[in-house]
Amino acid sequence: MSRLMLAVAIGVVLVAMLWLMYGLQDRKLLRADAEGEQTARIIAAAVVRPTLDADGAAGGRLSEADIADLREHVSALRHEQQVLALGVWRSDGLPLFLDEDPQGARLSTPDLDRARRGELWTANVAGPGETPALRVYLPIRTADTPAAEFVVGVVLAHDDVVQEAESRLLRQQVSTAVVFALIVLGLVAGRRRLVVRERQARHDTLTGLRNRRALKEDAGRMLARATDEKPVALLLLDLTEFKTVNDTLGHAAGDVLLQQVAATLLAAVRREDLVVRLGGDEFAILLTDLSDRAAAQKRAEQLLRRLRETSFTAHGVDLAVDGSIGVALAPEHGRQLSELLQRADVAMYQAKRARRGTTLYDVATDQHTVGQLEMVTDLHRALADDEFELHYQPKVSLPDMRVTSVEALVRWRHPTRGLLPPADFMPVLERAGLMPQLTQWVLRRAVHQAASWQRAGMPLQVAVNVSPRSLLDEALPARILAVLRGAELPADLLQLEITESAVMTHPERAAFVLTQLASRGITVAIDDFGAGYTSLGFLPVLPITALKIDRSLVTRLLEHPENEAVTQAVIDLAQRLGMTVVAEGVETAALIDRLTMLGCDQVQGYAISAPLPADSLEGWLADWRARCDQSRRGAQRSSPQESGQWALTVDS
Repeated sequence: MSRLMLAVAIGVVLVAMLWLMYGLQDRKLLRADAEGEQTARIIAAAVVRPTLDADGAAGGRLSEADIADLREHVSALRHEQQVLALGVWRSDGLPLFLDEDPQGARLSTPDLDRARRGELWTANVAGPGETPALRVYLPIRTADTPAAEFVVGVVLAHDDVVQEAESRLLRQQVSTAVVFALIVLGLVAGRRRLVVRERQARHDTLTGLRNRRALKEDAGRMLARATDEKPVALLLLDLTEFKTVNDTLGHAAGDVLLQQVAATLLAAVRREDLVVRLGGDEFAILLTDLSDRAAAQKRAEQLLRRLRETSFTAHGVDLAVDGSIGVALAPEHGRQLSELLQRADVAMYQAKRARRGTTLYDVATDQHTVGQLEMVTDLHRALADDEFELHYQPKVSLPDMRVTSVEALVRWRHPTRGLLPPADFMPVLERAGLMPQLTQWVLRRAVHQAASWQRAGMPLQVAVNVSPRSLLDEALPARILAVLRGAELPADLLQLEITESAVMTHPERAAFVLTQLASRGITVAIDDFGAGYTSLGFLPVLPITALKIDRSLVTRLLEHPENEAVTQAVIDLAQRLGMTVVAEGVETAALIDRLTMLGCDQVQGYAISAPLPADSLEGWLADWRARCDQSRRGAQRSSPQESGQWALTVDS
C-alpha cells in the first residue's frame, strides 16, 4: 500500500467516523423522545389503565377514591423523579384527573382528533417552574370498547430523558471512536509492516545495500535512458582473498568487512548511482551520467583505488582490500540487465585472471559466446563417440636416462578441426562440468594401456592427471580400484598427478582421498609445483611420493640464478621428505645436464620426446634403449674426464 493510498484510506475512515458521530448526535433528541414515549406508556399502563379498566370510569368520571388513588401513585412517581405531572381526559376533552399541570388542562380539537384516531403525540414544553418537560399523550380504550375513550397525558423531565439518552449515545460514540481508531491503527501498522517487508525484500540484511531483486526492478528504468553519448555502466566487483579473511578470522569478521566495504562503495558513488550486494563478496554498481566508455573505465579504477586506499579493520585486525572489476556498457554491450551481468562477469574474471584490477568487456575475448556453446555440444558428442585419444610423454631418470614412466595426455580428434591440444578445449570442458566424465575416461584408457604394456613385458608406470573436482569426490578411490581390478594392473603402476590448487581448495578433504589412494598402493605426485600457493606445511602430512617442478622455473633455470636457487631448494626439500623430484618442460640438453648436477631425479619434456600415441611410443622406446646402450658403451671406453653426459645422446 502506497503512502497516498494509506492517506486516502485514513481520510475515508475519519470522515466515516465523524459522519457517524454527528449522526448519533442528531439522533440524540429523537432517541430521548422515543425513550420518553416508552416511559409514558409504562406509567399509563401501570398507573392509569387499571383504574380505568376497573369500572370504565362510570358516568364519564372518576370516583373520589380513584382520584385519590391516582394522586397517591403520581406522588410516589414524582418523589422518585420519574414524572412531573399526570392527567386523564375523556375523548371529548373533559378532564377527569389533573395533577399539578394547569398548562395541560385543555386539549385542542386537533389533539382530540388524534386521540380518536388512536395516535400518540408529544410536545416539548416548559413544565412547572419553567423546567424543560416532555409531554406525552396516549389514547387509551377500556377493555370493553374498540375506540379510544380516554387520553392520558404524562409530563416527564426532559433534561433527565435527554441526559439518559446522551449517556447511552456517548457510550456508543466512544465505542465507535475506539473501533475507528483501531481501524486507523491497523491501517498504519499494516502500512508499516508492508514498508518493512518491502525493504527486507529489496535490501541486503547484512550491509543495508539493495539486493539482486532491487537491481532487477530498478535497472530497467536506468538502462532505458542509456545512449551511446550517455552510456550506463554496470560494474561487477569481486573482492580478492575474502575467503582467507573468513577462514582466518571467522565469518563474523568477514561480515564486518563486508559492511565496511559497502559503506565505502556508497560513499564513493553519486546519489543517482546504484550499489547492490549480489551475494557473498560480490557487488554490482550501476553508474549513470557518463560521457563515454573511457569515463566508465576511469570510474571503475577510481572505485578500486578507493577500496585499496581505505583502512579496514575487523576484530582488531587491519585489513587491506583489493578486488577485480568487470565493466559492461549499455547500450553498447546490451540493454537487458541479464546481458550486462553476464558480460560484466566475463570481464571481471578476465581481470581476475590477468590481475589487471579492472577490465572493460570485449566481445573478441569472450569465451562464453555462441561458438563456445557449440563447442560444449561437440564435447558432449566427443565423449559419447569416443573422439578423445591419449598420447604418452616419457619421463627418464637421471643420470642413467632410463625411461621409468609415462604421463598420459589427452587429445581431441575433432571431426573437422583435426587433433586439438588440451588448451583448445579444456577450459570449455571444465566450465561445462564435463571434467569428471573425461577424467574417468582417461583413467580407464590409461590403465588398460598400461596393463597391455605389462602383458607385453614392458611394465611402465602411467601417470594420469586428476581434476580438482574429481579429487574432492570421496568415491574416487573405489572407482579407481575398480578400474585397476578390471584391467588386472598392479596399483603401483598407476600414478595420479594433482595440482597445487586441487589440494589447497579443500586440504582436509583432499588429504582424506589421497590417504585412501596411497593405502592401496597408488602413488601421488604434485603437478606444477611452484606455480601456485601450496603451503609447505602440507607436504610432510600428505601421502605424496613425487614433486613435479613447474616449467616456469625450469625453462629459465640457466638464465636466472634465482630460479636455480629455488629449484635447488625444492629438490633438497623434496628429497629430504623422501619424494622423487621430476622437472617438467625440459627442452634442451643443457637443461638436462644442469638438472643432473642439481640432483634432480627425473626429467620430462621435448628434449626427451613429445607426447606420442601408444603404438608410436613403443617404437620410440626400442630406439631410445638402443641409443642409451650405445652411449653407455661409449662412456665405458672413455676416461671419466673425457666422458660426456647422457644428455648428449638425446635428440631435441
